Amino acid sequence: MKLLALDIDDTLVSTGKLPSERLKKAIRLAESHGVTVVLATGRGFLGSKQIRESLSVYGPLIHYGGAVVSDGRTGKHLYENYLRPEDVVTAFAIADAFEIHAQIYEEDTVIFRKANDFTRRYTGILNLPFIEDPNLLYRPLDNIPKVLYAVDTAREAELCREIRALLPKHISVLCSKPGFIEIGSVSSTKGKALEKVAAMLNIPRGEVTAIGDNTLDLDMIEWAGTGVCVANANALVKEKADLVIGACDDDGVAEYLEKMYL
Repeated sequence: MKLLALDIDDTLVSTGKLPSERLKKAIRLAESHGVTVVLATGRGFLGSKQIRESLSVYGPLIHYGGAVVSDGRTGKHLYENYLRPEDVVTAFAIADAFEIHAQIYEEDTVIFRKANDFTRRYTGILNLPFIEDPNLLYRPLDNIPKVLYAVDTAREAELCREIRALLPKHISVLCSKPGFIEIGSVSSTKGKALEKVAAMLNIPRGEVTAIGDNTLDLDMIEWAGTGVCVANANALVKEKADLVIGACDDDGVAEYLEKMYL
């Protein structure tokens, strides 16, 4: 293994938590064996800052589910692939039809039409700037990496299927955390972004390992030479992964790295 791609939420840490000392030591251990560690997350650059700094991981950062790859220190974009403006408008029309909350991102700022309990909790946990704009769709929509829907977890699978049927094939509909449905370009995935990062670093696919837990991580796990998921991963990801390790809350990633290098 020369390149290790790690999802953050529910893979490295549970919501609102920071990496354990055990995980920090395991990351250092992997790096001491020549492994480049890359975070691959649905979060933005600022939203992942606390985790990056806690782990002292500053390689290329895959964020917004693969729509953007940035330099982990400076935030300079190395690669980007945004939604078309008309696709953002379509995504909001569907959100209105299903009466679900939708929000977009301009760099690290979260933008939504009306604040609610979800937006207050979401921006508070990640400490993100936000704008409440009832006329959101009249803003420039050229650099939007994704649209996030917040839905009732009991209806999530059903809504994913129904929304998928309404959107054109060049738009992806993926479930990330429970209650989150992410709308992006089918060419903006963690797997495609990881392929680009591996090429940037001149590391062959067979020497890449990816670890995740949900469908946002699936093509990254399938693309990597070794695809790994934590025990709390969803059933589809478990089925596709080469290896299932310990759960996020049991420091499964740390245990995996310890077994590999100690």
